[in-house]
Parts: sequence; C-alpha cells; structure tokens
Amino acid sequence: MTLQVYGPWAQQFVDLLAKFTGLRLVLNGEAVTVSPDTLLNPFESETLQDLVFEIVANPNVVRIAAFSTAPRPGFFGDWFRAHPADHRPRRTVFVGDLQRADELSSICARGLMGHILREYFGAARPPGQEPGRAFANYHVPAIHTEAEIVSELTGRPIWTGSTRPWEHTYGKINVRSYGPALKYQLVLGANGLARIIEPAGL
Repeated sequence: MTLQVYGPWAQQFVDLLAKFTGLRLVLNGEAVTVSPDTLLNPFESETLQDLVFEIVANPNVVRIAAFSTAPRPGFFGDWFRAHPADHRPRRTVFVGDLQRADELSSICARGLMGHILREYFGAARPPGQEPGRAFANYHVPAIHTEAEIVSELTGRPIWTGSTRPWEHTYGKINVRSYGPALKYQLVLGANGLARIIEPAGL
C-alpha cells in the first residue's frame, strides 16, 4: 500500500487520522490500510475520508515520518522539507501539534490534517522515484482541501471566484481564511499553540 507511516509516533498518527476520519485504519509495519469492515461516519468530512481512500489506492507513495513535537519551541504541524540540523527527514508530521490543535478546535485540526495529506499526496511519486520538491505547487491545492473540509464540518461556504482560500502569519497569529464567514486565527505562544480563535457563531 502506498500510505506509509514510520517513526516513534507512527501509531499515534494513524490513531489520530482514524479519529479525524471515522475510518478504521490499520498500521502493519509501515503500511496503512483501511479495514474492509470500516463504516463511513456521516459526521466526519467526506473530503478527508475520500483523500485517505485515494492515497491508499494510488500507486504513488506518501511516506510520513511521525514524531511527537519539533525539537525546538513552536507550533509547526509538519515539515515538508528535511531539517538535517534537527535530525528530521522530509515529510515529518508532529502529531503532538495536531493533538494540541484538536484540543482547541477539532474542526480546524481536521482541516490541518487534510492540508498535510493533500500536500504530501501532490508531491508523491511511484516507488523508487524521488518525491516532488516544488512546495508552492502543492500548497495551493492543500489550502483549498483544508477549506473544503472545514466548510463541510461547519456548513459555511468557502471563497469562490477571484478570491481563494488563503493563510498567512502576522507576527504571532496565523490567519487561515476559508470563506466570507470562515476565518480561523491560530495564536502562537512561547511554547507552541496557545489558542485558536474560531469564526463567530460556531
């Protein structure tokens, strides 16, 4: 199978992905599969569920290194590129960061997971080939996938036309704007994610 997860927090990553999708996922060695007896949870994002099915069925390899948190203070979620100085390979996911996001906003956390998976899937290549490196090419579809997931879970529309979903960090606040009434603000503290300001009315 072509969803591979390894590292000290591999099982925790798979467990979190299972929680976010409602799918029954199995980690066997490094290979992640969807159990044939899994049921689709109608209260989870169909976009995120479909993305997992698509990755697992695709011949291109999505290979994820799962760790608890980054070896430096902050909130990162993942590192697309390798960080040799920190002894972290490319496509490293910090499961503890996503767990922290889930504590503060379960919907935002699911969007972030979808963003990471879509980005890695965009860069995936067949076995034996180097994955893509053009981060910007994968980031734009990833933020759109993230927006679709959050839209499904909130019932609010995403940006259309000339305005598209976007994210930008202003000082210690990471703004993620998915739609006219669908903006999340991730407030960063000295030791990581301090709080998530959700859209009004949620």
